[in-house]
Amino acid sequence: MGAKDIFIIAGENSGDLHGSNLVRELLKMNPELRITGFGGEQMKQAGTHLLANIVDRLAIIGLTGIIKNAERLYRLYRKAVKFFDEVKPAAVVLIDYPGFNFKIMKAARKRNIPVIYYIMPQVWAWHHSRIYTLKEQTARLLVVFPFEKNMCDTYNIEQARYVGHPLLDVINLTMTREQVFEKFNLDPKRKLIGLLPGSRKPEIDRLLPGMLGAAERIQKAMPDVQFVLPRASSIKQELIQYYLSASDVDVKVVDAFRYNVRNAMDFALVKSGTSTLETAILGCPMVIVYKVSFLAWIIAKSLVKLPYIGLVNIVAGEMIVPELLQDEATPMNIADKTLELLGDEKRLENVRYALQKVTEKLGGPGASRRAAEQVLEVVK
Repeated sequence: MGAKDIFIIAGENSGDLHGSNLVRELLKMNPELRITGFGGEQMKQAGTHLLANIVDRLAIIGLTGIIKNAERLYRLYRKAVKFFDEVKPAAVVLIDYPGFNFKIMKAARKRNIPVIYYIMPQVWAWHHSRIYTLKEQTARLLVVFPFEKNMCDTYNIEQARYVGHPLLDVINLTMTREQVFEKFNLDPKRKLIGLLPGSRKPEIDRLLPGMLGAAERIQKAMPDVQFVLPRASSIKQELIQYYLSASDVDVKVVDAFRYNVRNAMDFALVKSGTSTLETAILGCPMVIVYKVSFLAWIIAKSLVKLPYIGLVNIVAGEMIVPELLQDEATPMNIADKTLELLGDEKRLENVRYALQKVTEKLGGPGASRRAAEQVLEVVK
């Protein structure tokens, strides 16, 4: 195949993670590839020449985030188009992030550059009309859930390929529960509850105060619990400490071995998104919490076609863990749902079993390698 150029974009923390693993697999299969694009530190470490770090410096949530960052997004768009015109890459790989990536996709196709979309945008929840755009504009559509492949088959999208979910490649446990408790000075006799408020500042601002308020209530009702917060690398320690300093509950913040710590948790309060799937794979019961701006919520309510918002429940096809959204996501409601589950061991067992079934639906390990093979099929 020789030296060819690939342009890749991931605009969020999870996309950066999956993009980095894809890049590693691509370079393993063809070390002569030149991979350039927009992403984050993980993609850079994997071997991507970053033209812009948009994961750490451009956290966008909802319509208001797009409007606020419109000028910066336009500059990035122009930078990508300039690269397309000057280098003419063999392919463009887009990872989720549809608000921006759909514009890039159209610019690439206009220049006859094949587009591979990896991790399909959630068109099944939002814009069914976008499925036609993906059908027309992509050379490959790499989907990570079986129901997405079924949807693509319904719409006769012949270029769709089911590769499985790449999370199964990245959750690598290196410590036992006992080792986690010892390393982070946790009490093995007390239940461990995790707080997972997200990986972007607006999520922390909206969700962490409510989670801490819930933690205070939980601790009053169950004194034998302890709390841990595995901090995402994209979130500054100072931001977490700002909220912790206003709380009466003691929370252990950990910056390393995050999957090992999460594997040691008995229960978790989790922001809706990829983190719910990670928590499910680790077999940890949870309450899903989510808040967005008022405008984004009104728009979402009018567009979302699904009965659930949490990926765990969507994959399961039923409500297996509670969801508290927007005005429902109060400290009292979060605490009540948590205490309700923690007080019913039989129900907890049923949840763990259902989470195991969800994990089985994500395909086996090797998704990043399978995705890389599909990219190279297009590039050659």
